[in-house]
Amino acid sequence: MKIVKMMLFLVRAEDGLGLMSPERWPARGLEGRGVARWHHECGGAFVEEDEGGSGRRRRRRVSRRRASAEVAAATLSVAVSGARASSPRSVTYLVKPDSSAELQPSLESVSRGAAVEYLGRGTRGVFLGEHHDALADHAVQAELIRSLSRRRRTCVGLEAVQRQFQPALDAFSAGEIDANEMRAAVEWDTRWVWPFERYEPVFRACRETGASLLALNVDSEDLALVETGGYDKLGARGLEPYVPDAERFARFANTAAFKEYVKYVIEPSYDAHAKMGILKTTITGQTLKEDMPFRNFFAGRMLWDSSMANRAASWARDNPAGLFVGLVGADHVKFGCGVPARFAFALDESLDRVRSVLLNPSPYDTCRDIMVTEVPPFTLQLRFAATGSSFAADARQTASADQTVLPLADLLWLGGQPIL
Repeated sequence: MKIVKMMLFLVRAEDGLGLMSPERWPARGLEGRGVARWHHECGGAFVEEDEGGSGRRRRRRVSRRRASAEVAAATLSVAVSGARASSPRSVTYLVKPDSSAELQPSLESVSRGAAVEYLGRGTRGVFLGEHHDALADHAVQAELIRSLSRRRRTCVGLEAVQRQFQPALDAFSAGEIDANEMRAAVEWDTRWVWPFERYEPVFRACRETGASLLALNVDSEDLALVETGGYDKLGARGLEPYVPDAERFARFANTAAFKEYVKYVIEPSYDAHAKMGILKTTITGQTLKEDMPFRNFFAGRMLWDSSMANRAASWARDNPAGLFVGLVGADHVKFGCGVPARFAFALDESLDRVRSVLLNPSPYDTCRDIMVTEVPPFTLQLRFAATGSSFAADARQTASADQTVLPLADLLWLGGQPIL
């Protein structure tokens, strides 16, 4: 193995971030890509599209979930189509954060076998941060499920499926229904909307290996209550399944690391939703008189992350020798404070027993402003405290008490088929 000081990128430190300049990250321009312009009128989201670069525009109404899906897919296609088409074989890098005054994070190139060993050895959980629409990401997930399940009993958790549909996943795992029947039973096409076909490699791998499936996501009906009235509207009884320990839930959010994470990840996500004009609808399509306030947006996002982390931790407690593998969006994995650290905190485990992986990441996955049109630098870490600060890691948000940066992930995995 060797240390790679950004063979793909040039490294520089700026404002406490570990940044890579994008000069050598292949990406196509926006021209002729059918990139959408987003509008908000009469409480609904609309998209205007260029028809094949002809200059003609067409407009159609879309739901909030569909709007988010389509703008993400458009941004992703611009960022990565050139970069990944030439990399069909897996390439893996360990992220090496740097809390010193130099703030010079690096990547360590490792073999596929070493990467799999790193993910499976002594760990309680592995979270694979995906782009929901990316066949390449799901191909890597299927590959890892097969490899990891040969070592230990494995459970695969799905952000794509809400908790109420666990019986359908159990029936699929038991061979009682096929994939298409499961798709209908979990209401995939209305509650998730990302193409089911892209996930089929994952379901085949689970069926072949005997890995069980676990529904992670908060039920839409409960999330909609929080989006319209905060946690009070859901009530203590409704909140308890997702947040079994309210005091720990609050303590997790009251750290310098988490507050920096919110500024860099959650607040820009809210701003992007506002720019797309989709804050006047809840996740279930209910129309609001005004844009959803950040307070409720933030509460919904925390409920979403807490649901996935606590559901995963419950399985891990019941299966101490097993390995949990979570398939969740990259936004819930990057910089750790979404699901991975919450999972460790719920288990009272050190963060070094949890692994976070970003699949086929692009610079757009790592920048603060996800609506930028030029390829941004590639951020490897966030600094949340001054170098040398005495810092308590009781919320499991860092691997050690003296670490003052949040790494992008533990491992970057590039591979699979071209993403589009």
